[in-house]
Amino acid sequence: MRTLTREMRPMTRYAERISSTAPMAPSQSTQSVSLLLLSVLAILSGVAQAQEWRIASDKKGIRVETRSIPGERFDELRVSTSLKATPEEIADYLFGKYLDEKNKNIRRTFVQRGRDLTLWSDVLSTPIISERCYSMRFERQPPVDGEIRVKFASLKYLGNNAPVACVPLRSRGEWIMTPDGADTRLVYVSLTDVGGKVPVSFARRSMSSAAILSVRKVAAGASGLPLPRGIGD
Repeated sequence: MRTLTREMRPMTRYAERISSTAPMAPSQSTQSVSLLLLSVLAILSGVAQAQEWRIASDKKGIRVETRSIPGERFDELRVSTSLKATPEEIADYLFGKYLDEKNKNIRRTFVQRGRDLTLWSDVLSTPIISERCYSMRFERQPPVDGEIRVKFASLKYLGNNAPVACVPLRSRGEWIMTPDGADTRLVYVSLTDVGGKVPVSFARRSMSSAAILSVRKVAAGASGLPLPRGIGD
């Protein structure tokens, strides 16, 4: 029996070595792969995040900021100011007189008109670039702690009167009206791609100017002041 026991000991140690070097069980292997994939996704998501806002200008009570968005040709814009009007008054102005303003460069057709939701289609014509066509969804969000947001997003053109060679325009963003003491902080955020082969540097200047003018008009109109004039008036 002693001889048999001595012979079994090397075999036991050999079995232990085999066990220690054996492949992981399927459950362990799957868990390790999942953890590796999660780590890679976390790194990639960090790289793909939008950059911090950069101040482009801050004068005459209007601040303009920009930031790069991964996968987009154009920067996202944020324009902000303060005015003496309530968030409700500003939102009502946006859904009313702001959308009714005449612009010689835009042919607008309303598809649906409401106090909280409006859909419309535009054909934008300028002497510099070919016509742009887009439809827009404009929607007021329920107030949260007195703050009102109006979100907008472009849609596939709704209508039959678009020119054949019209270039689609993409845009999304929101108007944010936040109570700030006796004033309201008005913020306009927009990410727009005019489409076509327009040089980015040229379009960037035009879109920044248009965004500033829009904020100035809303601030003046909601406050009962004369509207500033700009391109297309």
